[in-house]
Amino acid sequence: MSAGQRATAGGAQWLARMRWGALGTEAGAVLIATQVLGVELPFAPIWSLVAVGVLSNLWLVSRKGRAGHLGAFFLLDVVLLTGMLYLAGGPTNPFSIIYVVYIAMSAVMLTPRWTWTIAGLSIVSFAALFVVHVPSEHLGHADHGGGFQAHLYGMFIALVLAVALITFFVSQLSLELRRRERALAEAEERTHRWGKLASIATLAAGAAHELGTPLGTIAIAAKEMERQARKIQGGAGLVEDAELIHEELERCRLVLDRMAASGGEHVGESLGSIPLEDLFAEVRTRLTPDQGERWITTTDVASVEAPHEALVQMVENIARNGFDACATGRVALEVRGLHRSVELRFVDEGRGMDAATVERATEPFFTTKNADDRMGLGLFLARTLVDSLGGHLTIESTTGQGTTIRVVLPQAPQGT
Repeated sequence: MSAGQRATAGGAQWLARMRWGALGTEAGAVLIATQVLGVELPFAPIWSLVAVGVLSNLWLVSRKGRAGHLGAFFLLDVVLLTGMLYLAGGPTNPFSIIYVVYIAMSAVMLTPRWTWTIAGLSIVSFAALFVVHVPSEHLGHADHGGGFQAHLYGMFIALVLAVALITFFVSQLSLELRRRERALAEAEERTHRWGKLASIATLAAGAAHELGTPLGTIAIAAKEMERQARKIQGGAGLVEDAELIHEELERCRLVLDRMAASGGEHVGESLGSIPLEDLFAEVRTRLTPDQGERWITTTDVASVEAPHEALVQMVENIARNGFDACATGRVALEVRGLHRSVELRFVDEGRGMDAATVERATEPFFTTKNADDRMGLGLFLARTLVDSLGGHLTIESTTGQGTTIRVVLPQAPQGT
């Protein structure tokens, strides 16, 4: 569904809620007039008009964005209201104030041209009621007879219902505007974050390109050193050094690949089913032996849907942050299934963070570690990944009491 179709469907859904309120008001007015005020109204025609309104709204709810232009439903509502007023006293009926409700709603939801069209139709329809209508002695006030009291009651009830409907309409509009403001603020924040991520991706690509040549040169030199060391007596130590250089070079290449993967948008990875036990084992191989012994994992689900390398990198980064915060304590990862989502709960026994640090923890290049430690991108990249997957990441921490990081990732329903 395109953005325009989603907007149309959202407008149709919102209009349907408002029309239910208006139809309820009209039906309530008919019941009050007939059952409370004793006004005689033609039963079948009146309720037939209400039924047409109900059926049209059911059509709107079922079709949403494919139901047609929303202005057509406002025009239909004006026609139906005019028909009800025609059968119930015409211009003397106090419920003619409902015209104002429809005009106010159209002014918010439609273009000015449609609003003026609906306003014009309302004015013409109300004027026509002066010429032709079914008179009602209860709703009129000719000669200020006994029917005038019923008319006054009707005016009061009509005012109350109209005010309630307009208040509900405006309050819902206000809530919708606040929701859109929050969504806009979140979108701006995501745009800002993705802009920073793009800068990091550019930096990573540049670093990989610039370091490729010197690393290749070092590899050639190390290979030549190893070859020469094997020819001389007592060169075993040099051979070991050359092999160590080779191992560290491979590690550097792996780090560059991971940095490029972290900076890029999952390197085009698609979602896949990742067995949790395999995830735990792969992260453990990337930790030191001491950290691996203190890495505690539990799960009540078998797998999670996510980009493989990006998820492994995220779990590793968060785990390493936990180990950096506690020299001897444990870092635990508990995975549990929720309704259409999976929660990854990281808990460490470290020194914790104060509120100001928690607030900035997911900012890029922010770190509380020594200058020679990592760059402070782990939580930033983790949050970027989680946001891109439609999940959310929260941090709870108190100084001296450790840190808990919750990552919730949405999962596709089974069988889809």
